[in-house]
Amino acid sequence: MISALNRLALRVHSSRSLTLLAGFAITALGALLRFGNNANPATLVFDETYYVKDAYTLGLFGSERTWPEDANLDFEAGNTDVFEKVGSYVVHPPFGKWIIFLGLQLFGADSPFGWRFSTALLGTLVIPLVIFIAWRLIGSRVFALLAGLFIALEGQSIVMSRTAILDGILTFMVVLGLAILVLADSWWRDRVSTKGRAALTIQPWLILLGAVMGLASSVKWSGLYFLAFFGIYTFLSDLRLRRKLNLRQFGAWLQGVLNAITLLLFGIAAYIISWSGWILGTDGWGRQAEGTWWQSLWAYHQNAFSFHTNLDSEHPYEANAFQWLLALRPTAFFFERFEDAEICGALGDCTVAITAIPNLVVFFGGLLALLWLLPRIFSDRTALVLVLGFLAGWLPWVIYLDRTVFQFYTVVLMPFFAIALAYVLHRYWRIGVIRGWQLKRERRIGYLVIATVLVALYFASIWMGLATPDWVWRIQMLLPIWI
Repeated sequence: MISALNRLALRVHSSRSLTLLAGFAITALGALLRFGNNANPATLVFDETYYVKDAYTLGLFGSERTWPEDANLDFEAGNTDVFEKVGSYVVHPPFGKWIIFLGLQLFGADSPFGWRFSTALLGTLVIPLVIFIAWRLIGSRVFALLAGLFIALEGQSIVMSRTAILDGILTFMVVLGLAILVLADSWWRDRVSTKGRAALTIQPWLILLGAVMGLASSVKWSGLYFLAFFGIYTFLSDLRLRRKLNLRQFGAWLQGVLNAITLLLFGIAAYIISWSGWILGTDGWGRQAEGTWWQSLWAYHQNAFSFHTNLDSEHPYEANAFQWLLALRPTAFFFERFEDAEICGALGDCTVAITAIPNLVVFFGGLLALLWLLPRIFSDRTALVLVLGFLAGWLPWVIYLDRTVFQFYTVVLMPFFAIALAYVLHRYWRIGVIRGWQLKRERRIGYLVIATVLVALYFASIWMGLATPDWVWRIQMLLPIWI
């Protein structure tokens, strides 16, 4: 099998058409894992109870409405118009819910497939974006495809793509922003290297990056951290380029200020536009709290900020930022035992569970890869962008160790894990080529790929909510703390 993988990799390396075909096949596999059976369970799981219903009224009225306490049963049964006319206080901005609403529009608010369509689609699109980014950063088609395979088979990415909550949407926006950042960096490096000088310039790619990250921040405010860290990367990358070309260092500081202004202005503009429904309406929660719309919006954000920073209610699946790094408490989204022949088939009794367990090979392999890259950020711009991306998604949560947070927040880190693992494997392979150990190292990489696939097969049922005998679920719970 390893020899077959090596031969296939060699053919892909030498053929653009095979590269595209392989990329399509990996994306199709990822789509199958994200769309397959995602109408089940036909109930609102975990925080879908908030985001699906809020998306529905947001799409109808431009701002969210209040729902009765027992609204879930009606909504799941297709009685979707049981909401009240009073504006609802929600603590997350609207853009992610607008995205969810698109699925409701296409397939109906009474369709569980429609609830999850948008997140499944964006989760699938993350795969070709990761392949593209990895290709630009690594420079190898084979290892770019490997990064795509890693994210396609990553458990948290699969579960969050199959669940109508915000973190999968945030992941897509961050990965889209990363792709733009890579293009922006390449454009600037080519421009400066060609001209031999670096005149103060408003960079067009950064305008787009600012807008995209502004929308990311309108999915969840944690998108703002990525905007900041991406901005830091543009400065550090420019500074290193100027040193390499013996250009004045002071210009990097001026360009950095201009870049920051560009990112912030277009980010803020995109963020405010995402609130258009609330701004143009009159009956959204807090809309009339102050004299002008922007004063009311500011007051709304002050209120929401207070909520987020003081959220400390206990939850059985909460996990702080340090626990994330060991995958100690994966979030269970759904669990139920059935004695229903329609559900269980020939199994008799069965268990249906959905738990966001990461693909352990990708998770721990990616984490180790990032640790290996950490001391190399000063000499390797690929290491720099990947480490900064990881820090943007993890470091801010260290401040809020007492806040109620969950392991699935790390889904936004998984593309960085996948690319970092592929990049380090590429470095490992190149050392083998140089020292004449190529075959030995290709075999080891092949074993790692096989291990990734086997882990995915092991956890597939719990990622996709497939009915299994209870003993299967029990052996999937590798640690007692996972239950």
